[in-house]
Amino acid sequence: MKAFNCPQCGATLEYERITTNTVRCHYCNSMVIVPAELRPAPTPPRTEHKPRTSYRDEQSNKAVPVIIAAVVIIGGIVLLVALLGRSSNKPRAIGSFPTYTPRPFPTPTPTPKPDGYSVAFTFGGEGTGPGFFKDEVRVAVDGEGRIYVSDETRRVQRFDASGKFLSTWNIPAETRWYAKLKDGPRKLLAGGGSPNLFAVLAGVVVKFDAETGEALGAAHGSDYIHDAALLPDGGFLIVSQKGDDDELVRLGGDGRAARRTHRFVSSLLDKQLEVEALRVAADGVGNTFAFYAIGGVAGEHWYDDDDIAVFKFTPEGKYVTRFGGQGQEPGQYGPPTFIAADNVSRVYVGESFHKIHVFAADGRFVRTIQAPHAVEALSFDSQNNLYVAGGNKVSKLVLDK
Repeated sequence: MKAFNCPQCGATLEYERITTNTVRCHYCNSMVIVPAELRPAPTPPRTEHKPRTSYRDEQSNKAVPVIIAAVVIIGGIVLLVALLGRSSNKPRAIGSFPTYTPRPFPTPTPTPKPDGYSVAFTFGGEGTGPGFFKDEVRVAVDGEGRIYVSDETRRVQRFDASGKFLSTWNIPAETRWYAKLKDGPRKLLAGGGSPNLFAVLAGVVVKFDAETGEALGAAHGSDYIHDAALLPDGGFLIVSQKGDDDELVRLGGDGRAARRTHRFVSSLLDKQLEVEALRVAADGVGNTFAFYAIGGVAGEHWYDDDDIAVFKFTPEGKYVTRFGGQGQEPGQYGPPTFIAADNVSRVYVGESFHKIHVFAADGRFVRTIQAPHAVEALSFDSQNNLYVAGGNKVSKLVLDK
């Protein structure tokens, strides 16, 4: 039995016999190059061998027509052998034929990765049907492991803990708390002991019935809410704009403001900031981690490298320390896009190129994770598994301890 992993979706591909240099993934329908050690015996060597990247040299070679003809003949033979091998090695009912339509189902086998995690499953793809997503994707996981995914079509799709599609509902374009909503939410929130789903959109945090999508209420900031995080007691931390200034508001479980900290980050830097670029996360004991995610907002923004850092606050709102920063050294990053905290107080900072940088709660750099695809949003379940959404896909990563 020959087996290897699909580089697109991470699925484990198994074959008793491989007769071609490429195969089609049964899960994501991608054409996959077979690893060199599993390919069939090579054809006799050509008179002259050159790297595949030297296309200009190959074009100037006078033997090109002969080589092309040989490749066409050999390719036909290989294709014939592959068809014969497939029909002999894989019994099939008479009159049945394989179909390779894209399926929004999770890959079934965890795939080990060299970056400190394994991929439990991946689902999604670009589209508007069930299990497919369009443009920017957001993800949240509730206390029962159910997965909620939104996109720019204002749909919220529900999946069970294994990644199987359950149902979908639409965020209304207008409610009593906002009007003329065109895009999807900036963030989804679930868990924290609440059975509901929360979405940051149109400057408020809206509470929805997670199963039906009924809008149940909304929380407001001073002027406009740009980000929010759920607290262990069922309350919220929200980043609110007040005039041109940043404000951190702690809401109790009843939705009332328990504490406000005016200019909670800009006062530490002694300068005015783009409030829409501020992100916030909370760990399992209520510590607050604020971040100037300048790479997560559209348009041109001026900033100093000193602005790019993680700011830690106690559950009572007292500033503790700052760590991380922009650069190329371990523990540094390019223009960042988001921040998240897991159940053991580790902090995750994301940037472009699928990179997620992990820090301990005291600011010590732990490692860098190379994500399996683009990263636009993160969420953790109660078992501390990491869900990564981006590139119209969602992956569940089982992190190394």
